[in-house]
Amino acid sequence: MNPPLSKCVIVANGVFPSHPLPLAALRGARRVIGCDGAAEKLEAAGFEPDWIVGDLDSLSDASRARYRDRLVAVSEQASNDLAKAFRFCFEQGWHDVVIVGATGLREDHTLGNLAWLADFALALHAAGTAHGCGRIVLLTDTGIFTPALASMAFRSYAGQQVSIFSFEAGVQIYADGLKYALDGVPFTRWWQAALNESLGETFKLVFEGGPLLVFQTY
Repeated sequence: MNPPLSKCVIVANGVFPSHPLPLAALRGARRVIGCDGAAEKLEAAGFEPDWIVGDLDSLSDASRARYRDRLVAVSEQASNDLAKAFRFCFEQGWHDVVIVGATGLREDHTLGNLAWLADFALALHAAGTAHGCGRIVLLTDTGIFTPALASMAFRSYAGQQVSIFSFEAGVQIYADGLKYALDGVPFTRWWQAALNESLGETFKLVFEGGPLLVFQTY
């Protein structure tokens, strides 16, 4: 699987990536946005943030001084630093976004970051840039999360592990190209469409409602 190159990579303050694909996305980015203390993880890994966004409560005094002309302080607490970084990118017109470092460490942060993906995709779609399938993905050290706002096909390979999560109860999902059939039964729990497997180079999901969050292993 090739890394999704992007005009903008947001680095959240979770576990810094070690897999070659998210690291390649970082190296290929035109802009790197660090979420608060993630700036120091970037620096330790040999990268440098173009901007640092968040409430800046986990940024050291030394980093504040070094990057003082790159700081974007957002004090409101209704959203997390990842959401603040996304909004910053969105407002600049940077609508091709890859997120890394958003999982690991505290599980509540991980769940929150994954849930925000649906809101990010909806914002991009409303702006006319995502065409219903999202121009934003989240890379971990094991795979890629893609928000899906409408029926779509996914590039894949035989044996790839695939999990599907719905943010809306009762969504009927039909699938073509997956080992275990999804025949339109309404899904009411997150786990019900998880742990599937691709049969070939592509698979397709057909649904109304949602959005969905699709995970594919590398």
